[in-house]
Amino acid sequence: MTRHNAPPSLFEEFTGLSMWRAVLVAVPVLALVAASIWVALQFLNPMPPRKVVLAAGPEGSALHALGLRYAELVGAEGIKVEVLATRGTTDNLERLAEPKGPAAIGFILAGTATKEQAERLVNVSNLAYVPLLCLARSTAGDVTLASLKGQRIAVGAPGTGLNTWMLPLLRLNGVTSENTRLLELASEESVRALEAGEVDAIFLGEGAQSPSVARAVELPGVRLMSFPRAHAYARRFTNIIPLQLPAGTLDFARNIPDRDISLIGTSVVLAARDGVHPTVVDLFVDAAQTLHSGKGIFEKRGEFPNLHVVDNLPISEQAELYAREGPSLLRRYLPLWAADAAQRVIILAVPLLAVILPLIRYLPSLLDLVGQRHLLLGYAGLRRIDRAARARSADAPVDDLLHDLERIEESVAGIKESVFKAGDLYTFRVHLRLVRENVLSHARNVAQAAAARTSPAE
Repeated sequence: MTRHNAPPSLFEEFTGLSMWRAVLVAVPVLALVAASIWVALQFLNPMPPRKVVLAAGPEGSALHALGLRYAELVGAEGIKVEVLATRGTTDNLERLAEPKGPAAIGFILAGTATKEQAERLVNVSNLAYVPLLCLARSTAGDVTLASLKGQRIAVGAPGTGLNTWMLPLLRLNGVTSENTRLLELASEESVRALEAGEVDAIFLGEGAQSPSVARAVELPGVRLMSFPRAHAYARRFTNIIPLQLPAGTLDFARNIPDRDISLIGTSVVLAARDGVHPTVVDLFVDAAQTLHSGKGIFEKRGEFPNLHVVDNLPISEQAELYAREGPSLLRRYLPLWAADAAQRVIILAVPLLAVILPLIRYLPSLLDLVGQRHLLLGYAGLRRIDRAARARSADAPVDDLLHDLERIEESVAGIKESVFKAGDLYTFRVHLRLVRENVLSHARNVAQAAAARTSPAE
């Protein structure tokens, strides 16, 4: 039963709701808003990191220098890039595949990732061709890997992509450490060993215009060897491609090389740990486009960067999306952090508006319904009593109807109606009085009829 004597609070005066009823309304509304925020957060990436670590290569190497250029371009967009000096691309693979390792992105050679490593990484972009160059003291113009059996061969330093790439190819041709002396030397060490006559052939996995190659081809009696079976390797390995180096490409004056040379090569790949922030991927794709879209000795203009499948490394879905659609409208006109913050606001606002706008429209009606529940129930009772009174015979008693009216009046007397809806309460009381008058009129008629029946007897 409603307490009649409790004075309404200011909140109740203006809303018509007690605090308890207000809580009953607010809790589901807040739960709905919280649920919409939770749904939005499922589609919201965390803020981009302030710093990423790029696994590059040995200090002073071409890869390390390339990493510094990436750091400059990406850093200009607001994310600092720490260039990590490593032993080479195989070392980069190991660092990237570490679940909690510091490096999030780095350079590798296509075809060097193991199946386990490939499951943790993605290919952000193929950057350029890397030729496999063989230099030897020989009068022959061609070389097969099988013909090197029993000789002294420099196959790259441990941890480098060249070393990882070369050893399986040599084994495939029957050349192993059991029948051939394989020296694991860095590029400069290999050139010095060839100059000193300590090796018969060296392999270099660098650009054709690198300092090591330029120094090696100038050694007396040293020639750049051709691979007559280049196309056969390309048929067997998805990461190997045949390359052509026309005569005189390296030095027109001295005609180096002195004939057209067939080479085999692979691609240098920008790989990232799976799950790296999408904004990091976008910025490195932009940098790759800036640095690698031009023409090279082996690359056609616009051939790189690309997202062709070159080995068992999956292509980054974010890189594909960015290559297809480009930067968002916000990124085109706002700095990185402002664009990302605006995007987060939009992602959160859309579901909130989808919830709040209907609430703004229907919540007042719901509050009216809750606040006027007693009035509605009262009107239902009045209608029932009024119909019952009209349906009764002239001599039927109406005491039960008067009792019901008193109960309805008591239930409505303690309603805490909003001052904005107070007119509805007073209107109800007028209607209640009208129904009571009708019932009382019926009661008087019953009394008069009873009096008339008893008068003759007296």
